[in-house]
Amino acid sequence: MIVSLEQIKQYLRVELDYFDEDYFLESLILMSEEYIFNATGFKFNDNAPEIAKHIVRLLVSHWYENREIVSTQLSNKVDFTVNALSFQLKNCYYPPESGEITP
Repeated sequence: MIVSLEQIKQYLRVELDYFDEDYFLESLILMSEEYIFNATGFKFNDNAPEIAKHIVRLLVSHWYENREIVSTQLSNKVDFTVNALSFQLKNCYYPPESGEITP
């Protein structure tokens, strides 16, 4: 995972010793990584760029706090931000092993 469970708990301000939702949070982290892959074609490991980590944090936060269908106004704000960051990642990311942009 490019963002650890502990990092997500800190971001969400969830107590680190609260374990009841660990499985759910880990599932959301993995889902957000799949989202990034589907949007950009990139699959990252521990040395992911900060923009990818932030997309994970935003998606996990949104999905964790809104477990039901949300209003389109809130959803549009999240969609816009995540789409803008995904676009940046897809079109401006230079993989460390080469100087070329990878589609």
